Amino acid sequence: MSELEDFKKFYEEKLIPHLSDLEVERKKIYVGLIAFMILFFSIVFSSVYYLGGFHNFSLSDHSNKDFLISLLLLVFWAMVGVLVYKKLFETRLNDIRGKFKRSVIVKIVEYVDPSLAYNEDKLISQHEYDESKIFPVKAHRFRGEDYIVGSDGSTSYKFSELHSRYIMKDHRGRKLFITIFHGLFFIANLQKEFKGETIILPDTAHKLFGSFGDFVQKHNIFRDKVIKVDNADFSKEFVVYGNNEEESASILTDSLMNRITDFKKKSGHNVHISFVGSKINVAISLTQDLFEPPIYGSMLDFEAIYENCRYLRLATGIVSDLDLSK
Repeated sequence: MSELEDFKKFYEEKLIPHLSDLEVERKKIYVGLIAFMILFFSIVFSSVYYLGGFHNFSLSDHSNKDFLISLLLLVFWAMVGVLVYKKLFETRLNDIRGKFKRSVIVKIVEYVDPSLAYNEDKLISQHEYDESKIFPVKAHRFRGEDYIVGSDGSTSYKFSELHSRYIMKDHRGRKLFITIFHGLFFIANLQKEFKGETIILPDTAHKLFGSFGDFVQKHNIFRDKVIKVDNADFSKEFVVYGNNEEESASILTDSLMNRITDFKKKSGHNVHISFVGSKINVAISLTQDLFEPPIYGSMLDFEAIYENCRYLRLATGIVSDLDLSK
């Protein structure tokens, strides 16, 4: 039996009963939300149309007062809409989200590996994130969830979803939130201490700007010097920075570079790796949130549920994929 067939059997026997109950709740909320939106926008349109004087509209006699009244009505109804949504729908959606994690994700985690420990609220700490040296820009906003701890042979590991952001302000004090990293952050203890730091990053600059990109990488003020490696396929995808060239060369064997290249292709996402202290840190950039219920689609969508298993397999397989359990 293939892995997909095995998961489908598990899905039908263990997950559908829970997902069916959640789907009933989701549909009730969805129908209520649609009804609320129709009623709400009808009220907003009617109030602005009549109280703002648009039922008797003409450019010649429509005063600034009418426009001001219309603007105030829109602001008022926007505030009312947000409050009603939070009171009637957001709480119920969060309740479904919690039930999904506790009744579905927990079972998928156990299905992938019964020895895994899962905590929906915990996360890789910002201190551990900073220690990895992968992202040198200080994160002003840092959140995460879905913390999982496991082991592969003698190698222990942990990972969680993380979202880090940097805040920029213009001359008027307006804030702009810039995402530094959003995705899966993985840490494994290798039971050996590295003297220096080796950082492996996607070679975006070279792909975008060619030789000028190489110049930018070489003079990156946030990084140590570029470490040249003798692996053409690896060099097409990654750039390596380090402060101990001899140690970086001993870490990046041809076998490991091939494994990292293959892992990048397998994941289908940008991969960042660092060897710092006694740990390997792997950051896999993602565009979607992991382990979330399909609120705006059917809870019984098999592909959406199987996607959670796929990412768990990806994360829990990093140690063996990169041959780190020695």
